[in-house]
Amino acid sequence: MTTDAEAGGVRMPSRPSSTRRRFAAPTAAGAVVLVSLLMTACSSSSTTAAAPRSPSDPYVNQSGTGNKTLAAVALPSLWTVTWRFDCEDPSTRRPFELTATKAGASPVTVTKQTGLGGGGFKPFRTAGTFTFAVTTSCGWTVSVRSGRGGTSTTGTTAATST
Repeated sequence: MTTDAEAGGVRMPSRPSSTRRRFAAPTAAGAVVLVSLLMTACSSSSTTAAAPRSPSDPYVNQSGTGNKTLAAVALPSLWTVTWRFDCEDPSTRRPFELTATKAGASPVTVTKQTGLGGGGFKPFRTAGTFTFAVTTSCGWTVSVRSGRGGTSTTGTTAATST
């Protein structure tokens, strides 16, 4: 037995240095594996952030016929919704209504038009997660893009807004 100065003069049995290395190597290897796993986890979570969206890339771009509620979408603080509708029966004017609902809030009417067809756009300045609902028997297209689309606060064409 030898005196270990770090143990305060307590006599401890000597251990061969190869034993210490054998126990130290797995610990160091374990630390390397742990650090490697943490780095992989951190780097993969940082790549899940959405890339910046170009103003020309729509958040929503959907067409259909008849009533439909569109999937919820997270929108920035400045975005514009654009719509068009076209009724196949040219002799009967039909209603078209588009609403936007922010999560946890009441629906807001984006437009309510009656006609053979028409369309328009409306900019918004509210960030959040929104769903859009179309109520009509006509064919329609709805698009939502970031930024302001157009030069007036609301634009409509070829239909009566109510």
